[in-house]
Amino acid sequence: MSATDVKIKPLHFNRPQMRFLVTLMMSAVSIWGRATGKSSLIAWLMHLIVQNLPRSAWALCGQTYQQILTRTLPSTIASLERIGYIQDVHYVIGVTPPKHFARPFEPPQKWTHTMCFANGTAFHLISLDGGGGSARGLNLDGVLADESLTLNREKFDDEVLPANRGNERQAWSGHRLHHGVFHFTSMPYGNQGKWLLEGSKHYQDNGKDYEALSRELVKLQLRYIDNKDREARRAVWEDIQQLTRELRYYVDGEGQLYSEANVFENLTNVGIRYLEQLRRLLTDFTFRVEVLNQRPLAVEAGFYPTLDTSKHSYEAFDYNHLNGESYNVKRLKRLSEFPDSRQDADCEATLPLRIAADWGKASFITVAQVHAKQREYRFLKGFYVKHPQLIRHLAKQFTDYYKEHLMKRVVFIEDAEYGNSRNPNSEETYNQEFVRLLREAGWKVEVRKLGRVPGYRTRYLLAHELLAELDPAQPRLRFNKYHCKEVLLAMQMTEIKQGKNGIEKNKTSEKLKSVPAEEAPHYTDTFDLHLLSIDDTIIKPTTDFSQFVMLTG
Repeated sequence: MSATDVKIKPLHFNRPQMRFLVTLMMSAVSIWGRATGKSSLIAWLMHLIVQNLPRSAWALCGQTYQQILTRTLPSTIASLERIGYIQDVHYVIGVTPPKHFARPFEPPQKWTHTMCFANGTAFHLISLDGGGGSARGLNLDGVLADESLTLNREKFDDEVLPANRGNERQAWSGHRLHHGVFHFTSMPYGNQGKWLLEGSKHYQDNGKDYEALSRELVKLQLRYIDNKDREARRAVWEDIQQLTRELRYYVDGEGQLYSEANVFENLTNVGIRYLEQLRRLLTDFTFRVEVLNQRPLAVEAGFYPTLDTSKHSYEAFDYNHLNGESYNVKRLKRLSEFPDSRQDADCEATLPLRIAADWGKASFITVAQVHAKQREYRFLKGFYVKHPQLIRHLAKQFTDYYKEHLMKRVVFIEDAEYGNSRNPNSEETYNQEFVRLLREAGWKVEVRKLGRVPGYRTRYLLAHELLAELDPAQPRLRFNKYHCKEVLLAMQMTEIKQGKNGIEKNKTSEKLKSVPAEEAPHYTDTFDLHLLSIDDTIIKPTTDFSQFVMLTG
């Protein structure tokens, strides 16, 4: 696209965006749910930096380079275009800038991971996993961090913040944005990103219980979404507006603006149908946290007390696959919308996959793989579908994602408790239907029958021992932090209770009609099946053929 192709359209900001733009802050923590306009705000902040701090150098930071390439950049590039900045006209990414472009006061030695505007303002694409650029050796004028809840705080504090020290003698060195740190993220949950919530402390100190107000607001918003009666919605809408006006965000004593917002602030742009669609597709918990921005309450007495996400989870992206896409926004967006296992460095394409399932109104599977050489049992990814979607939709999710997996072999760990039931209109059990669908898609399936599943006490002790890593002869359990996000969250949120036969998993929510089935801890049942399938053959050393793949054609 050239500059002459740009069409002029009026620019409208929603209320949280306007508050951000008119507040004279020096830094910010913006915890906003999906579809609230974070990407548009990042683009506008970049515009302000370009206009007010020419030739400055900033970090555009994310935990992983995969996140920057497939999530941050496509939406940021699209938002920049909406305000008049066109890639390869007004800025370039990953290449040496044209000769007519100015340079930042401290240009990088290589431009591979840098976004440079025509007036010399630069944004270094810095990832903490080492896949992108590094902050080491840089002198930065500020930091923009996207999806900050995923940031490794120690690395961020040790590597990025110390680099925020540049250009103290420039004409704009006294500008309020100079050396600002701006975090944009969705709501933290579990152990991730709790430090970001500390920014709201000054509201509590001033007698404002915004956490309680936000919970009440979410209750009203859920009532609005779930009630289809127009008059009832109108009444609830008035209550929502009144409560929203009570949530007034302002800077603290150090000039930082902490704010929260959710999709209701952006309904004019996204529409109620979009909101209703998300309500249908997402689990209740995910919808509350990621869309309505509700703070999840912690579970004190959990069924998996030895789970430590900092130890048991990892990041593993294959940048050889992603780097070939350069910075073409259309290709990057496609990678984001239609990802597959080629992006996963933890998935060995020459090894079989292991699947455990839990069937019901909402159906779940977790995909794992045994890495005997590393003595690891890796949980690679979780999938689920909600009614009215069926088992065939779940099978398609799996086969689409792993279509490039070289060894089309699956070990299917049966759900004997419910999986051998039949649909009224089918001769097949749930387990049989899933196996058939995988075989029809070209996969060889070995069915692993566990028989009667042991009671909760046995499962509790087994998980406790394996997660605590008390026996060096047993495999280490590891989870892909991004693809198993909801699996880990379900494990963290599953409570324990004392039943007739001792320790039990608290599954009260599965029996309550008022609680959606998908909100109950079904993912954890698939995890239990994986553990019960582990025997002496799991980590028995075998010949490693991963480096001897024969390609024919």
